[in-house]
Amino acid sequence: MKRKVFMLLYDIDVNKGGITRVMLNRSKLFNDRGWDVDLVTLDYKTNYDEISANLRNVGRLAEEVNILNVYDYYRDKNTVTGLKDEAIEYYNELSQINEEGYQVQDDYEEKRNARYFVDGVYCKYKKWTKNGLLKHVDYFNENRSRTLREEFAEDGHVCKKTFFDLHTNKVRQELFFTVDGFCFLNRWFNDKEKISNIFLFDKYSNKVERFKNNQQFHTYWLNELCRSYEEKPFMICDGVGSSTKVMEMDDKLVNRIYAIHTNHFAAPHEYGSYIKDNHEPLLENLSNVEAVVVLTDKQKNDIIRQFGDYDNLFVIPHFVSKSDRQAYKQKNLVTAVSRYHKEKGLDELIKAFELVKEKIPEARLEIHGDGPDRDRLEGLIEELNLKDSVFLMGYSNSIDEVLGRSTVSALTSKFEGFSMVIIESLMNKTPVVSYDVSYGPSDIIESGKTGYVVPNKDKEELAKKIIKLLKAPIKANVMGERGHSYVINKYNEDNHFKYWLNLFNHLVQKETQPVESNGIK
Repeated sequence: MKRKVFMLLYDIDVNKGGITRVMLNRSKLFNDRGWDVDLVTLDYKTNYDEISANLRNVGRLAEEVNILNVYDYYRDKNTVTGLKDEAIEYYNELSQINEEGYQVQDDYEEKRNARYFVDGVYCKYKKWTKNGLLKHVDYFNENRSRTLREEFAEDGHVCKKTFFDLHTNKVRQELFFTVDGFCFLNRWFNDKEKISNIFLFDKYSNKVERFKNNQQFHTYWLNELCRSYEEKPFMICDGVGSSTKVMEMDDKLVNRIYAIHTNHFAAPHEYGSYIKDNHEPLLENLSNVEAVVVLTDKQKNDIIRQFGDYDNLFVIPHFVSKSDRQAYKQKNLVTAVSRYHKEKGLDELIKAFELVKEKIPEARLEIHGDGPDRDRLEGLIEELNLKDSVFLMGYSNSIDEVLGRSTVSALTSKFEGFSMVIIESLMNKTPVVSYDVSYGPSDIIESGKTGYVVPNKDKEELAKKIIKLLKAPIKANVMGERGHSYVINKYNEDNHFKYWLNLFNHLVQKETQPVESNGIK
């Protein structure tokens, strides 16, 4: 039984970790086992071909796995010819900084933009990319109200036009175009800049489909993807924010699986807390869905305790591929791999490291990742006078190398769903010191054997355990070796694939007894 498998996440990009890394690893594993897998995205980007190529080049995306995007799908479906000569000529003309008949205020060298005037009246603005490609052109009327923005793809065709309200400068209408100039999609916006209508055009039939919102549009596309298969494909919804779109799909076309990758509780992220808004629709309708995957038994039990047991909750922890790379351990190096976001609690780690440095002045902390909290963290590092000891390293595609050369890794998140980086660290023979948060650390780390789990927000205890391992590198190595063996035996590819195969078989067996229509409460 090898059916088509779709894995849905709202967007994918090169410098994303977390769920993206998990999905890419899983798709590669399935592909290696002979399954037909594609990744599905719902955002609007013009560079998914480039993203796919970059991910393949670094070995994160399997050659046979494609990234399918809703906009690219309907663009390509409605494309008949290639780029037209007049489109190339139009792009080349606009790409020039100086245009005949215009007075030009040129900020190209510094800001990659330019403003255009006719008889002193401002009428046009251009923006180029860092690589010198024309990105977009804005047009203005005599009252300096923006009327239109034309956006260009890298090949030079107009890929999108946006029309604005002349008084408020808010978006009123967006048009999306194929390479050969056909408008395949139109989105209308109300006064609050929320979508009020979406119109999908078909070049061959002149038929127009209307949708009230992205939810309807995306569900329509997901149904279309699945309709062409004789046997119902599997749709794994990896982004819980898209779960309502999957829940509204036609259950005659697809077997739906919803993966919860994080703690479903809002602050303080413990049983009894409010449910996160984006998790509510799924959990409140738990009795009506086919299958929900969580990462730990503890989270499964918490969900059953609150929402009931409908025999549709499955525990499938993450896996890590075996690594034979033997990195040279750098003395006194502590590493964290994390998104730069407040929910990851990196300020706690930095403050704890101030205590580490008091005992071990030569200790070094490297934090690998990316995200919106970078500026605040840099400010904290400077405030604590740790610029020579704590370093924000940016995003890395070489996680094994990063973790393999560390003496110890650390985790100070406010909450987790599992924490992939823990098993990645142990696979690379590096013990982990972590706050005790739900869910993951206490499920994975054998405290005192493969690392330490310390009370949440106890910076002093966190620092104490890091110091202990830095001062005893032989002990740290023993813990790392023990963690390596533990991960290989429990969180390996074979176990992970077996869990998914069992779930697929379970859903196929239930096809002869379909559930009633899954209406959303």
